[in-house]
Amino acid sequence: MSKNVVDVEVASDDTPIESPPQAPPLRKPGIKAYFKELWSRSIDSPRERRYIRKLDWYLFSYIMMGYFIKYLDQTNTNNAFVSGMKEDLRLYGNERNLLNTYFNMGIIVGTVPSQLIQLQYIRPSVWIPSCELTWSLLVMAMAGAKNVETLYALRFFVGLLESCSFPGYASLLGSWYGPTQLGKRVAFFEQSSALASMFSGYLQAALHKGMNGHGGLAGWQWLFIFDAIIGIPIAIWGFWAIPDLPSNTRAFYLNKEDRKYGIQRMERIGRAAPRKLTWKSLKKVYTSWQLWAFIVPYTMVANASSGTQYFNLWLKSEKFSVEMVNIIPTAGSAIQVVASFLFGAISDFTGQRKHAANSVMVILMISNIILSIWNVPRAALLFAFFLSYVGISAQPIIISWGHELTQHNAELRQLLVATGNIFTYVFSAWLPLVLFPTYDAPKYDYGYQILLLFGGISIASTYLLDYLYKRELKRNKTRVTESGLVVIVEQENHRVPDAPVVSPETNRATAVERERGN
Repeated sequence: MSKNVVDVEVASDDTPIESPPQAPPLRKPGIKAYFKELWSRSIDSPRERRYIRKLDWYLFSYIMMGYFIKYLDQTNTNNAFVSGMKEDLRLYGNERNLLNTYFNMGIIVGTVPSQLIQLQYIRPSVWIPSCELTWSLLVMAMAGAKNVETLYALRFFVGLLESCSFPGYASLLGSWYGPTQLGKRVAFFEQSSALASMFSGYLQAALHKGMNGHGGLAGWQWLFIFDAIIGIPIAIWGFWAIPDLPSNTRAFYLNKEDRKYGIQRMERIGRAAPRKLTWKSLKKVYTSWQLWAFIVPYTMVANASSGTQYFNLWLKSEKFSVEMVNIIPTAGSAIQVVASFLFGAISDFTGQRKHAANSVMVILMISNIILSIWNVPRAALLFAFFLSYVGISAQPIIISWGHELTQHNAELRQLLVATGNIFTYVFSAWLPLVLFPTYDAPKYDYGYQILLLFGGISIASTYLLDYLYKRELKRNKTRVTESGLVVIVEQENHRVPDAPVVSPETNRATAVERERGN
């Protein structure tokens, strides 16, 4: 093998030899660069990056703000209760739990009808902001309540109107984002609730200190007024920010090419477009094994982490000031945000939804074990309460997994979270009254023990869901999407051009290895 020979001129002793130019030192990427890479590492095409950037800027940012005000208005009574409302309205029984129960009843009644309205009659870009605007006005009216009965009625209707939001937002995300992008965004979307909890605590502490008694109103009354003021402009922005669905969008920020690209992109991913809803298709949804197998882990995960709601009651029993009772739990909300993004990103990167969710549940079970024992040092209880916030990060992983398992059926996908939400709120409507009666606070006889049981059931049910889905793959024609996800091909819904259809036996080793949720 020949070698290239290069003649080198040797300098004399009195000729200075110049050093070769040095390459500029490599700069270590900063946190912003790492975050950007983690957020969009699965998006290779410049065309798709531009498209996703538009969705993030308008749709996703609105969903973050919309769920922020949803959760702010859902939980503001908890902050108001420990900030003077209890004493002003003489709420010395189980009224705190009943305020949440009436809200939950509104959610239960409205969830499925609200989703059917969005599927069949009114565009999400009209329906969701209209509901948000109306419930914000009702929240403002809560400031004028003179008795708890008025609050019960208002809480019911706030819950009824809020029933459109969580399943509606989840459905919108599932209709626009692919499997390698969905987990992180659902995690962030859900963590708007943590940001809302943090903000509500800081806001109530500031209002109690600075505006208590101003205008003849107590600090807790000002909280309801400020929450409404925050919510109204966000609701109005929703009329323009929500793009509806790829198949019928008229969003101002998506041009003709974007709209065509969006439909083609969902076809490549394997996500079916919605069809006209009929009684036959509705019956098919509610007799499918996917719906009921999904509901069990979804409901158990949501309720297993509900112990965070009683953190402020323990703090109040420990004689912390009103300001600190509202502020300390915000550290838990910060833990929730970090954990949710971390586990959401891991589940997106690895595709192991089941294992990511169960890792979270193991952490939550450790928290509930400590809280069940209770007679431990004060620092251990504080640690357990903070640790319980990690458990909330399992729910967005379960939601992302559910969207992937039902890609072939748009109607099932649309009603999956909505129906799961009903069961979650059915549990929430009566469980606190039995497990966490207000008059027993802060120590409960068997509340945290039952939450520990819910954690165990959730882990077992994810294995059942995984088994049933893999069995379904063996019985149907499947294909591997461009993201490596194995999906069922349902011929009457759609036919994806140039998409290889594989039998369960064909390419099974590769398909199962890359399957999301394995």
